[in-house]
Amino acid sequence: MNRVFCTFVAVVLSAWLQPAFSQSRETLRRLDELDRKCEAARDAILPTIREQKIAECVQPPPSSSRARTRTREECERYWNDYGVMQRQRAAVDLPECQEAFQARQQHRSRS
Repeated sequence: MNRVFCTFVAVVLSAWLQPAFSQSRETLRRLDELDRKCEAARDAILPTIREQKIAECVQPPPSSSRARTRTREECERYWNDYGVMQRQRAAVDLPECQEAFQARQQHRSRS
């Protein structure tokens, strides 16, 4: 009797919980896809941002500044990895990244 009851409870619980797990997996897949779209958008824009940073870097400093003018090579070396280490902070204002961020926030608030 006890074995039959436990089996019955297990079957009922699995049938009841299955839609929740399926929905959760689908939601996580959707969130991952939004993250991938954000990353692709960042990868597309970061070279332009790097080039802008390099162009600003090679500009002569104001005459009142004690800084020296840097060569293009120095600026390229300095800005070459911009967005790699600080990926979470670089280009986060892109619409794809805002959408991914908001979706993650909503998911966390429901959990």
